[in-house]
Amino acid sequence: GVIFLGEIPTGFITDKIGYRKSLILAQVLLLGARSLLLAAFVSRSLALFVVEAVVEGTATCFTSGTGSAYLYDLYGENGYLVKTAHAENFGTAGFIISTVAYAGIYKISGMEGLLITTVVMNIIAVVCSFFLRSESSKTVIADRKEVQILAVFKNKKAFLFVISLAIFSIAWLLINFFYVEKLENCGLPVEWMSLIILSYSAVQMLAEPILGKLSDGKNGKSGRKKLPAVTAATAGVAFLLFGVVKFRAAVLLLMLILPLLLNLPEYLLMNLENQFVDEAECGSQRAAMLSVLNMGVNLVEILTLSASAFLTKIGIQWCFVFVGCFLMAIALLFARIQK
Repeated sequence: GVIFLGEIPTGFITDKIGYRKSLILAQVLLLGARSLLLAAFVSRSLALFVVEAVVEGTATCFTSGTGSAYLYDLYGENGYLVKTAHAENFGTAGFIISTVAYAGIYKISGMEGLLITTVVMNIIAVVCSFFLRSESSKTVIADRKEVQILAVFKNKKAFLFVISLAIFSIAWLLINFFYVEKLENCGLPVEWMSLIILSYSAVQMLAEPILGKLSDGKNGKSGRKKLPAVTAATAGVAFLLFGVVKFRAAVLLLMLILPLLLNLPEYLLMNLENQFVDEAECGSQRAAMLSVLNMGVNLVEILTLSASAFLTKIGIQWCFVFVGCFLMAIALLFARIQK
């Protein structure tokens, strides 16, 4: 709820204070949230848990769209894809390390030890955030009038981005929450899930070299324009197959590559979003514009999580099939707008 209500206002604040300052502020807020979580756990205070949720939601608002805008401002259209994947790989590496270290820390010092470790790592994150490069200092001088953000939705592309981001959000929810059920349906041990998560996280890190290869000058401009449609269609086929296939080896293989296949069109979509902001002459309000486009994602996440019992009832396999079909439909739309 905090993210849904706060994303657009924080986007405007970010455009006023700058991307780097917003990212630093987000890390400071996140440190505050983690400290509150530790205090809430130690004191068993429900009120502190509620405050922690609000502070963490606010921190998330300040990062939503900001990271994308920051990287696009620093590296432009040509360098954005690889740098985005590179930045995400650091997060993935951190996730792998924390997952592996979790059991040891918990065994030695319990939940308090885990929470203290989280606070310490957040302190390090705050310190590191001050070493972020400053974004470009150039400003839009030719046109000083305030851009009406919502007016951009007169362009059909804006709706396509909102719908596409929402579909990607649903796809990630299925991967994050319903992989386990697919394992059980195939008669595979649930204990394998941790190893599968670590494995597909490692495979995800291949997105950087793959995007670097696909987006280099050798493929030509027309070839690069086809990438969003091709990668979205590939992800769609993989999701559809994952929903219907029951052969264990095939299921495990698809589990390992689905996140990577979903990352590729998602990064390309984020690049197209930033290009769309430039086309709409909203560069001076890039963070706010990206936040508006992300609003559909927040709404879909709330609705999907609320309807999780219903999704389980109709069969998770059909959810993967439907998402696969939607991804292929998105691919067709991408193919049309990129002509």
